[in-house]
Amino acid sequence: MKVVLCTTVILVCVVLAMAQKSSELNGHVRYNNKSPAEGVVLTIGNYSVTTDRDGYYRITFLKPGLCRVLIKPPGKATRSFKVMIGSTPSQKDFVVNW
Repeated sequence: MKVVLCTTVILVCVVLAMAQKSSELNGHVRYNNKSPAEGVVLTIGNYSVTTDRDGYYRITFLKPGLCRVLIKPPGKATRSFKVMIGSTPSQKDFVVNW
């Protein structure tokens, strides 16, 4: 009986864990003159990505809610921005103007 109960509890936990949705944040980073900002590092928590030559980035497996995005362009200081991550993929563009 204990084995059946433990197995049931484990299965319920696995199903609940799989039911939790993750989301993503994507967009472009550009300079003031609207040119793409290549090589910019964006960090949310333990996740970091670097923009491609078009200034595009995509951070996946994010928990929906308010988060802080750290943006570090090459040769410039890091800036912090608050962004709301929705339950579906969120899009946010940034302009490097510092």
